[in-house]
Amino acid sequence: MNKRLISLLLCLIMILMAAAGCAQESQTVPPPAEQPEEPAEETPKALMKPGTYTAEAYGFSMSWPDILHVTVSENSIESIAFDEESGSTSSMIDAVAAVMFPRILESQSVNVDIICGATVTSSAAKKAIEDCIRQAIAAAGNEESAIDTFKKAPEKPGGSEVLETEVLVIGMGGSGTYTALRAAEMGAQVLAIEKQGRYGGTTALTSEIESINPPRVKELYNNGEDFTDAEAMYNAWMEYTEGDAKKEMLDLFFEMSGPAFDWLALDHGAKFDFDPKPGFTPADWYKVKFQWYPNTDPNHPGMPLLYNKREIASYFDNLIKDYTDLGGKYMLETEAYELITDESGAVVGAKAKNKVTGTEYTIKAKAVVLATGGFLGSSEMTNKYLSDEYFPLKGTWKIYGSYGNDGKMLQAAIDMGAATYSIGMPPEVHMSGSAMFIPHSYGFPINKVEGQTSFVTGKQSVWSVADLPMFLGITPDSLAVGMDGKRFASETGVAMLDPWIAGPNFYSIWSSDQINNIRDNGFKYPLAGVSAGFLGYTGDIPVNTPLPEAYDVLNAGIEMGFIFKADTIEDLAKAINVDPSALKNTVETYNSYCAKGKDEEFSKDPQFLTAIGQGPYYAVKMASYSYNTCAGLDVNTKLQVLDTSGQPIEGLFCVGSDSAGVLFSEKKPYVTYGGANNGWALTSGYVCGESVAEYVKNK
Repeated sequence: MNKRLISLLLCLIMILMAAAGCAQESQTVPPPAEQPEEPAEETPKALMKPGTYTAEAYGFSMSWPDILHVTVSENSIESIAFDEESGSTSSMIDAVAAVMFPRILESQSVNVDIICGATVTSSAAKKAIEDCIRQAIAAAGNEESAIDTFKKAPEKPGGSEVLETEVLVIGMGGSGTYTALRAAEMGAQVLAIEKQGRYGGTTALTSEIESINPPRVKELYNNGEDFTDAEAMYNAWMEYTEGDAKKEMLDLFFEMSGPAFDWLALDHGAKFDFDPKPGFTPADWYKVKFQWYPNTDPNHPGMPLLYNKREIASYFDNLIKDYTDLGGKYMLETEAYELITDESGAVVGAKAKNKVTGTEYTIKAKAVVLATGGFLGSSEMTNKYLSDEYFPLKGTWKIYGSYGNDGKMLQAAIDMGAATYSIGMPPEVHMSGSAMFIPHSYGFPINKVEGQTSFVTGKQSVWSVADLPMFLGITPDSLAVGMDGKRFASETGVAMLDPWIAGPNFYSIWSSDQINNIRDNGFKYPLAGVSAGFLGYTGDIPVNTPLPEAYDVLNAGIEMGFIFKADTIEDLAKAINVDPSALKNTVETYNSYCAKGKDEEFSKDPQFLTAIGQGPYYAVKMASYSYNTCAGLDVNTKLQVLDTSGQPIEGLFCVGSDSAGVLFSEKKPYVTYGGANNGWALTSGYVCGESVAEYVKNK
C-alpha cells in the first residue's frame, strides 16, 4: 500500500472518530433549558389621586393663614404655589417659593431644609404641603403611611472647596449688601455670603432710613434747602449720649449719611418718600426719616405701611443685580463660623459651610467685612454682653425681624482681640406683647374689624379674644412690674418705647375683680401704641365689647405656661419668681394711688388708675420685642475693626448693627430720630465699600 493511500485511510478514520465523538456528546449533554420570559415590569401602584389640593397653615401672620395649592400626579408632586391671599410677609413668601419649593420638587420630599430667615413661613408651607399630599393619598384609597414616600431626607453631598477673592462680606442684610455693591463699584473683586435664604435681612422688614440733608435729594425735592437743622440735631445727639458717642464717628455719620442716601435712591433706584418725617417723640422734630415707598396706608393716616415688603425686597433684587453686573458674587444659605488669620494676626479669610449641601468652604481674602446684624439671636451673648449696670438687660429677648443674628462672627472677632464699644446698651425695642400667643388650635373665634384693613398685612383687620393676654399687658389701666416686682414706667407707654426699661420680660398683674369686669363689659380704653398692629391678630379688641371667653383664654395661657394664677399676691410672686414682699408692696402702693386719684411715682393719668381688687390673681408674662442689638465692635472712620489697644486689625472691617455702638451710649437706648440704625447700616456700608476697596488695592 503506497504512502498516499495510507494517509487517506488515516484521515478517514480520524473524521469518523470525530463524528462519533460529537454524536456521543450530543447524546450526553442535554439541550439548554428554555429561558423564562422576563416578567413585565409592574406599573407602580398609584400613591395619590391626580389633581390640585389646597391646605392652609399659620405662618408669620396670626390673622391670615398661608394657603398652599399643590398639584400631584399618581406618584409625584408636580407643582406648588402660594395663594395670593396668604398671610405671611410677601418677601418671606417669595423666598420660600423661590428656594424651598424647587428643592421639594427635585427631591420629591417635604423633608428639606427650611429657609433660614423665613423660618415660620417655611414651616407653615411644609405643613400645608404635607396636608395636601395626605389628602391626595386618602383620595387614592391608600393608607396614611404612604406619606413616608415623600418624607425621605435628601442626601447632602458635602465635600470641601477653596475659594479666593479680594473682599469677603459676611452677611447680606442692608449693610452687607451696600458694602458689597459699593466695593464692587470701586473695582474690588467681592464675594458676599449669607446664612439665610434671602438677602435684605431685617432692613427689608423695616420702614425708613435716616439721612441728614442728602445734597442731591434736597436739590431735586426741596429747592436746595436743608430738610432739618443738622447742627442742632448733632448737639442734641451728643447731649443725649452724654458725650459717649465717638465724636469722629458721629461726624462721619452726619457728613456721609446724605451722599450715601443719594447713592441708594438716585443711583440705584430704591424708592422713598422724599418728604422726610421726624422721629417718634416730641423732642425728635428733626426731619431725617425717609420712608420706603409706598409708605403710608390711606386707611391708617400717619401709620407706616408695612405690607410693602415685596416692593422693598424688589429694591434689594435690583441692588443685587447691579452688584452681579459688576462681577460681584454671592452665596446664600452659607454660614461663616471662623476667621482665618496669618502669622502676623491679619485676617485673611474665613471658613464657612453651606447649610443645604454640607459643603465646607475655605475662603481666602485680602479683607473680611462683618455685617451680621448684631447678636440678639444668641441668649448666651445677650446674657454675657448686655449690661445690667443701668437697666436689667441680661436675658433672652424676643425678636421682631430677622432671626439670623446670632453674633457668632462678632464673638470670633472678640476672641482674636477686637475691642467693643457700647456693647452693653439696650437693644432696639419698639413694642411689647405677650411672651406667647394662643394658637388657632384652641378654637377661639376670629372677628372682622369692619371697614378697616391691617397696615401690616394689607388685608382685612381682624381681632380675637385669644389676644386678651397681650391686651391685658398693653392697656393703659394695667399694672406692669419688672422682674424685681416693682413698677418701671407709667403703663400708658409700655406698648411702645418703654418696656425695655424692665429688660426682656415684665408682668402684667390683674385681679379676678378686674377680669370679671372685662368679661362682662370689655376693655374701657382704646390702646396706645402699635403692638396690636404688629403682633397677634393685627386688630384692636373693640372697647366696651364683652368677652365671655375671657377665663377660657386665661386658662389656655396657663396651660401654655405664660400666664400664672394664685390665690394671694405673695403666692403669685412665688409663681413668677419675684420677691413676694416687693410685689405685695407694689400692689399696695399702686392701690393707694388709685384711691387718691394720683400716681405719685410715674404721674399716670388718673383716669387709668384702676385698683387691683380681690383674687384669685393673674400675672401675664410680657416681652419686649426687638429688631436687634445696637452695638458690637469698635471701629474707626474707615470702618476698620480696632483691637483693645485702639489699633486697626489688619484685614478686618465691620458695618451696620455690628458696629453701631460707636454712635450711642450704654446709659441710654439708641436715639429715636427715626431710622437711625438703618441710616448707619447704609452709611457705614457705603463708606466701608470705598475703604475696603482701597485697602485691597494697596495690598
